[in-house]
Amino acid sequence: MRRLVFLLVLLLLPGLAPALAQPAAVAQGRILCSPRVPPDEDWRVGSGFMVMRSVAEHLNGSAPALRLENVQQTAKAVPTLEFTLVRPETIPASEWRSAWLEAVAYPADRTPGSIEEHDLIRGSVLPPTPEDDRTHITALFPTIERGGWLPTNWQVVVFVCVDPNYDPASRRVNGKEIRAYARQPFFLSTLRLSTLIGVLSVAAIYLGLAVATMQLQSRQIAHAQSIGAVGRGRGAAFWYAMRPTVIAQDSFGVCSLSRFQVLLFTVVVSGVYAYVMARTGKLPEVSNTVLTLLGITLTGSTLARVAEGSSIDTSNRLWLLGTGIVDPSPRLPRWLDLVSSDGEIDVTRVQALVFSLFAAGALVVNGTGDLANFSIPEQINYLIGISQAVYVAGRALPHDSARRLNEEVRMLQTAEARVLADPANAEARQEFETARKGIGPTLTDVFGERFRAPRLRQFRPGDRVAEAATA
Repeated sequence: MRRLVFLLVLLLLPGLAPALAQPAAVAQGRILCSPRVPPDEDWRVGSGFMVMRSVAEHLNGSAPALRLENVQQTAKAVPTLEFTLVRPETIPASEWRSAWLEAVAYPADRTPGSIEEHDLIRGSVLPPTPEDDRTHITALFPTIERGGWLPTNWQVVVFVCVDPNYDPASRRVNGKEIRAYARQPFFLSTLRLSTLIGVLSVAAIYLGLAVATMQLQSRQIAHAQSIGAVGRGRGAAFWYAMRPTVIAQDSFGVCSLSRFQVLLFTVVVSGVYAYVMARTGKLPEVSNTVLTLLGITLTGSTLARVAEGSSIDTSNRLWLLGTGIVDPSPRLPRWLDLVSSDGEIDVTRVQALVFSLFAAGALVVNGTGDLANFSIPEQINYLIGISQAVYVAGRALPHDSARRLNEEVRMLQTAEARVLADPANAEARQEFETARKGIGPTLTDVFGERFRAPRLRQFRPGDRVAEAATA
């Protein structure tokens, strides 16, 4: 019988040994960390992370020996903390550089002694670059946000793990023990609330611009309602004023590409800035790339306004309006204005618009994660800058169609004056008819839908309309 009992003890002893050893290890403050990843392998989260029950017992019965500095949340969608871990004098610099780290978080209202296993949330520490005295750390907590909206308070705990018996040749992991840990409170903002603040900021800015546009373009809106392009009522008028083409139009009712670019980047940068500020809890820095994009578009818009103006001589434009050949009603801006000029597609405008949209999209996707370091290839900035320069130069140079129209209007005016001076002059009448019939295509290129072709066909020398000659 004694031999049988002895044999049973020998068989059960290997299985009982770990269970008997772990409480002693916990009592001595030695908790297993994740195995260290060998240097020649890709980084990954260790597969043998400490048992959360043991971690809770350790936090309840011990005090931190390390110090964290500059704990802050980043703007990334995945909750991410950045902080600096200070090396204590009890850990040699050589051992500090070879250590690896683990991180957990728990609600800040849990005091030492009341921390439970289910309170702990594991984080993933990105591979740090240790220095002799301080180590800058980035820790991700993908599951710390639990679907709420309001910010919460947490405690982050960082464990310094060492393995004094690690053998690089055999890759055996022996004493994966915690040497020390640090604990620091932090304030966690939620992705939902930060995104909502960014969206509301964009909405507030855009609605303010729409209200201002509605006041400034009241005559244009009334004309649009009179011809049925916009529904009746203030609601329909407000929705019309919210169109980007209406907000970005110039004084001639043309949707200006440079103004549209300024509007686009202003709205996007404002929304991203508000999101990052809500996510991190501080005023974020802006990268040089963002400043360059804003500078290019603002400079282009300013220079375009300097060069902006009707290419039609004032006397000729007033004559066309007075004769009724050109509709004096306010022009309605169109999306086509962004890429067209002189009745044709302008490739330089297309290029500037396309790369501006690419840059704005990249700013929304990548700038929200790290606005201070957001960058795009320099070639994109060069393309946007070159496109802006060509666009502004095109606005400053006289347009061929406008120059041709000025000449044709003067010819028609001269012919009209000769007919009025001598109505029986057949040569003058023939000259008038030739000029009247030839000016139609050029008027279409310059004025588009504002050109009244039936009125031109019916126009006779001396005909004038009583409408106000304003445009």
